[in-house]
Amino acid sequence: MPKQTRQEIIKTILNANIVETQEQLVDLLSQAGVEVTQATVSRDIKDMALIKVPIRAGRYRYSMPVVQPNGGEGKMERVMADALQSVEYQDKFVSLVLTPGSGPAVASILQTRTDERIFTLVPTDASILLICRSDDDARNLAGELDLIVG
Repeated sequence: MPKQTRQEIIKTILNANIVETQEQLVDLLSQAGVEVTQATVSRDIKDMALIKVPIRAGRYRYSMPVVQPNGGEGKMERVMADALQSVEYQDKFVSLVLTPGSGPAVASILQTRTDERIFTLVPTDASILLICRSDDDARNLAGELDLIVG
């Protein structure tokens, strides 16, 4: 099986399952009819630049990277759209509720943008508190982010 096809199957598996170890990934690939060794999976993980994100109580799962190699702004927008569940604001604060495990990835996206309205942000596993420079900045930013939630 071509490497690219196998890696597409890995993406599908990661989107549908919580995969904590390479051995689990080997087993899930086998269930999908793809027989590989742990060494092959290890190379695929490196090639795909997979990351580990926290899920609970010190445990981690494999995930697609926030920005894939040679990736662009569109991929970051998709990560935001997939992760963002709700947006609320009050005074200078904007609260983002996210899918579990996506807090660090979304925080990384927000930190790479140079948005002067954001003073700082405080991420957790499934939420982010944005502290803006003014009440107006918080209202405007919340409005923009709320459009992503749809």
